[in-house]
Amino acid sequence: MFHVLDHADVVYSGELSQTTQFVLEHYGKKLDDALRSGIKILYSDALHSLNEARQAVLGQSRNYWNPIEDWQID
Repeated sequence: MFHVLDHADVVYSGELSQTTQFVLEHYGKKLDDALRSGIKILYSDALHSLNEARQAVLGQSRNYWNPIEDWQID
C-alpha cells in the first residue's frame, strides 16, 4: 500500500501507479516538482503501522538503531 503525504497529512492511499497518477493530477505535471514541493509517497506494509512509517519519513521516529554492547552480542 502506498500513501501520498501532503506535509504530514495522508491525502490518498492506493497502489503505486494510482498514487503517482493522483500526484500528477493534483500537484503538477511533473512528479519531481511535486516531490520537491513537500509531497511524499510512502510505502507501508501490513507489518508496520502507517503512523510509524509516517514518523520515520518526517524524521520523528524512535531510535531503532541503538548501539549494542559487546557483552550483549553473545
